[in-house]
Formats: sequence, C-alpha cells, structure tokens
Amino acid sequence: YAVTYVDGTLSITPATLTATAQDITRMYDGTAHSGGTLVFSGFVGSEDESTLYGTLVWTGTAEGAVNAGSYNLRAEGLTSDNYAIDFVDSQLQISPAALTVRAQDAEKTYDGIAWQGGNGVIVSGFVGSDTEASLQGNAQFIGSSQGARNAGTYELGVTGLMSQNYEIQFVAGQLVIGQRAMSISLNNLQKIYDGTTVASPGAG
Repeated sequence: YAVTYVDGTLSITPATLTATAQDITRMYDGTAHSGGTLVFSGFVGSEDESTLYGTLVWTGTAEGAVNAGSYNLRAEGLTSDNYAIDFVDSQLQISPAALTVRAQDAEKTYDGIAWQGGNGVIVSGFVGSDTEASLQGNAQFIGSSQGARNAGTYELGVTGLMSQNYEIQFVAGQLVIGQRAMSISLNNLQKIYDGTTVASPGAG
C-alpha cells in the first residue's frame, strides 16, 4: 500500500457561559442607581471571570433610575474566545419610602362661623433634598371639623397629596372650638315706694 495522509481539522467551539444579572430591590432614597452583580454559570475547570476580557457595562433602564418603579437591569461588554456569553437580564425594583402627612391641630373661639379648611400639614420622612414641592396634588381637609360651628372638639383629617416615590400615611389632627366668654349685667331700676314687690329687672 502506498499510504496517503490527509490532514483533518479540529474545531473547538466556544462553550456556553451564562451571565445572569441579579435582581435588586431597594427603597427610594433619592439617589440614582448604578451597577449590579453578575452570577456566572458554565465556566470550565477552574476558570472564572478573570479569564474574560472587555469592560463590564451596565445598561438598561435601571442605570441612573431614581424614582420608585420597576426597571430593566442589563449587563454587556464582556467577551471571550472560549465562551459564547449569554447575558440574562433581571430587574431593579425601587419601592416607595414611607412618608407621614399630619394635619396640624387648630383652635378657635366660638364665633358662630362654620369652620372650613385646615391649619396646614406637618410632613415627616422626606429623603435627600425632597420637600413638599416633590408631592403632587393639594392638601384637602376632611372630617367632622368641616362645617363645625359649635364649641367642641372635632377631627381635622387630611388627604389629597400623592407621590410616586412615597407611600403616604395621613394622620388626622383636631379642631378645638372653645366657648366664648359672656358677661351678663342687670339694668338699674328705680321706683318710688308704693308697697309692692319689685319685679326682676331685665338683663342688659
């Protein structure tokens, strides 16, 4: 036999490597989100992410997100000759922070005029540089105080304010209408003695 050697080809195809972005849940704090964490699955032998090259870049709507809501968390930028990298997206969830809006107490002396409105609100729980201007809507005062006329204690509730970034708890205050001081004086009375009993004079 005359043996002829024919070369073959060895093809080493890249292994599949999965890079999964981890879900992130955080509370609204007024700061912009940046970055995340990748978990890899599929490295061969003792290899790890140090065998990859390129620059990890976080993209998607999550990057720079500030307000409460759900956002896409995506990574890209890493490459490898030995791995076909499958980047798996995840989610950033920014939940609203707690905010308390309390109606300020009010008081007045009875004047026969029905009470309407309120005495302002006290807000606690803002984060960062947020102020009342960060809220939407207008404070609306409710409760038994509205239309109250007579002396007594009434509930002074509040509602109407909204925010994407805050879970608002409304706390009622109270309206106190105090009694009005009244003085009663008797009119002077004069008569000439006639032997009869004097009737009670009228109040003045």
